[in-house]
Amino acid sequence: MPTLNEQIQNRIFTTQYDDDTYYTQDLYDYLIDNIDDPDILFKHKILGFYKQKYKWTKEEALEFIENHLEKSRGYYVIDEWFSYDWGSGLNSITKDKMHSPHLDHIIPKAEGGTDHPSNMRIRTARLNQNKGDTNTDIERVATILDMISDLENPKKYAEHIIQAINEKLG
Repeated sequence: MPTLNEQIQNRIFTTQYDDDTYYTQDLYDYLIDNIDDPDILFKHKILGFYKQKYKWTKEEALEFIENHLEKSRGYYVIDEWFSYDWGSGLNSITKDKMHSPHLDHIIPKAEGGTDHPSNMRIRTARLNQNKGDTNTDIERVATILDMISDLENPKKYAEHIIQAINEKLG
């Protein structure tokens, strides 16, 4: 059985037009015309779903794509790779929250953040959900400490956690 990463990377696009999959006929045509582009589903999702959701101009959506193309492919947790599944509707492979990308507000709306692309970043559904509406450092620390207390084998990950803190400290 192929891994989720392999399934995501080797997906076969549905050729059946469907509003939940392609949003509009123009976006369907755009995807079909660019089917060999390995980043087409990311571009499609930004130009379709997120452009509409956040009321971005086409230029703002294209700028977001340009600024986030590398991060749109996936991410590592320690040494394990998680490919993002940008597919919608019939092109979706999984609802696994470690593979499902979300756009996250850098400055939360509750703290005055906007929906502008410059205030958005790509996060997994799991990380975005865990972050929730934590707006202060003390709330974030409480969340981190709570999650550490839930680890079955904290010693296994301690070095990686300390390394991440040291990298943040510069």
